[in-house]
Amino acid sequence: MAKKVYALKSIIMGDVHSDGGMGQTLTEVFGETVLGSATLTVDKPTKTGVKTEEKKNSIFFIDGEDPDFTLNASTYNISAKTMKKLFGGTISGPNGVQTLGTIVGGTGYANGVYKNVPLSGGTGFGASADITVSGGVVTAITILGKGVDYTAADTLSAPAALLGGTGSGFTVPVSALYAGAESWSAPIGGVKATLEQSVIAESQTGIKFKFVKMDISSGLAVSFDKTKLGQIDYTGLLMEPDKANTPAWGIDWPA
Repeated sequence: MAKKVYALKSIIMGDVHSDGGMGQTLTEVFGETVLGSATLTVDKPTKTGVKTEEKKNSIFFIDGEDPDFTLNASTYNISAKTMKKLFGGTISGPNGVQTLGTIVGGTGYANGVYKNVPLSGGTGFGASADITVSGGVVTAITILGKGVDYTAADTLSAPAALLGGTGSGFTVPVSALYAGAESWSAPIGGVKATLEQSVIAESQTGIKFKFVKMDISSGLAVSFDKTKLGQIDYTGLLMEPDKANTPAWGIDWPA
């Protein structure tokens, strides 16, 4: 007998694979899911009947819009990392990037000043900077968000796609770490981050609902009532995968 869907074990997510398929590095970003909040719903497909004067019932049906697949959940995990993931902006916290070492500027980058670029690499999360490119080489970096959980041995970089679309070889080491408290700041101008993720929702019976690409949107609900906790409500809407001939979603049952 097939196992039944019972309770939530975890919701994990991560970047869609570079080929447009299912992401390969998915982690539990939020956790602390509010009891009873996790649901997966699928709208019924719509059809419009065509009738004639002579007949009582429809003689033909016209297909309407495809159904929407929606994953809803709420989390009590209101942290700087969670806010950064869902709303963008900048974060700073313990073991963030305080200062950087000598820049290896790379070659072939497009000249310009690139604002609030997420830094990649290292062991931490959330560091961002303004990056200046002159003569095809990265010449200056101004840290905006220090991020959290880095080490002094980390080497950081940034995707060429965020530096004008060309170039390679830029790296910079972390030279000193930030020791301050955790904080988050909203994006300048109030621009909200676009978050497209691969998602797996797993039941406590080991059944995995796998979604190649979802648009994640969210809202913050903070109550200062002593009988309640603040929470973040988030929704995932299923999107068509960018990889050709790829099913948008599927279900895996345990052996």
